[in-house]
Amino acid sequence: MKFFRIFSFLVILVLSSAIYSAKYDKKVDSSKLYEEATTFLKKEEYRKALRVLNKYTKAKPKDSDGWTLYAFAQRKLKNFRKAEANYEKALKLDPENKIALEYQGELFVETDRSGLAQVNLNKLKELCPTSCDELEQLKLYINKEAEKTFDNS
Repeated sequence: MKFFRIFSFLVILVLSSAIYSAKYDKKVDSSKLYEEATTFLKKEEYRKALRVLNKYTKAKPKDSDGWTLYAFAQRKLKNFRKAEANYEKALKLDPENKIALEYQGELFVETDRSGLAQVNLNKLKELCPTSCDELEQLKLYINKEAEKTFDNS
């Protein structure tokens, strides 16, 4: 009888351990999260994108592009402080991230800090001496000729 109790206890312990690890040791497929986030951004479903990007940035905290997209979604929802902090994270990880510089510049325009947007424009001019899409888009945004929508090309 005592053997049966010990055996039963061990079986329960092994099974509960397997269930626990299946529940809590799931591997995060970061490429799927990134793809899902960009799909939500293209559809302008910013709240859904934020939920996915929260997971993504936890899984890939050193990915400058992930922080840039996270900030973009926050900016579109008018969470300017959070967006600014996340653009700063992105640029700390990669000071030459052209998309982060462009989008942060757009944030500066939206928060009436055109001088800072001009600083970003100048950085883009250094990074793109013969021009690039990010430089041209920020120029247009500063001149209020176009409103940037998400483009992951």
